Amino acid sequence: MVLGLFMTLPLFDANVYLHADTQSGTFPQQREQREQRGEGRPMGDGGGQTGEADHGWGQTGTTSHGGDPAGTTGHGGDQASGLTPSPDQTQSRSFIRRFTVATSYVATGLLVLTLLIGPANLLLRRRNPVSNYLTRDVGTWAAIFSVVHVFYGLQVHGSGQILNNVLDYFVAPDGSPLTNSFGLANWTGLAATVIVVGLLAISSDFALRKLKARTWKNLQRLNYTLFALVIVHAFFYGVLLRMDSPYTLLLLLSVIAVFAGQAVGVWLWRQRHARTTARLA
Repeated sequence: MVLGLFMTLPLFDANVYLHADTQSGTFPQQREQREQRGEGRPMGDGGGQTGEADHGWGQTGTTSHGGDPAGTTGHGGDQASGLTPSPDQTQSRSFIRRFTVATSYVATGLLVLTLLIGPANLLLRRRNPVSNYLTRDVGTWAAIFSVVHVFYGLQVHGSGQILNNVLDYFVAPDGSPLTNSFGLANWTGLAATVIVVGLLAISSDFALRKLKARTWKNLQRLNYTLFALVIVHAFFYGVLLRMDSPYTLLLLLSVIAVFAGQAVGVWLWRQRHARTTARLA
């Protein structure tokens, strides 16, 4: 239902918001600043798009590195040949971009839920077992949406070949790792993808029995690292520079909810632990 709302409501159309310049430096910049310095103007691709797509986890938004040294051509015309895309191609890219953003925020929302279920159980005085089936189910769907997001994000731009598309996200034309904001966003997205797939692989009773409770629980705590990577990934894609986008508000609310929930959870756990210790004494 949430995915459907993101894909149909005009408010959540990622194509209509001004996106950050992630090519010019280590940190994302406002495009107006770049234009004022005379470093080039981004080319829109319809609906106000200006070169980078709104992001949550792993989507990119610049042209293929071998095709446009400036790196700011809009998605609708980012082929190395410079040919103007057909209306069908432009519409397809617009849909893929919007779907990629939508799945990323659905995945992020589900990830936030996995981090709030434990504190909610403590707040409601419910049992908080080592393995919570609800948390595992929600985490499984978060992983599925994450993988779907990455898959479609890798189709937003590129040279037309899958391998080259992937390399364009991480490697510069000279073969060195991309270390600008665009590259750092993708490297953190890759790390997040590895973690979420790993957590999905061990989210079963079989893995719990094989790894034993303590080891399994310690590995599941990588969920916190995963969430941190998601936020860093979004930062490098310039989400905080798009305060007019509802996705930015959703991301900020997610961070507040996780920090508040975890703080309350830690406080309640310490209170319960203190009472248990006092009774035993």
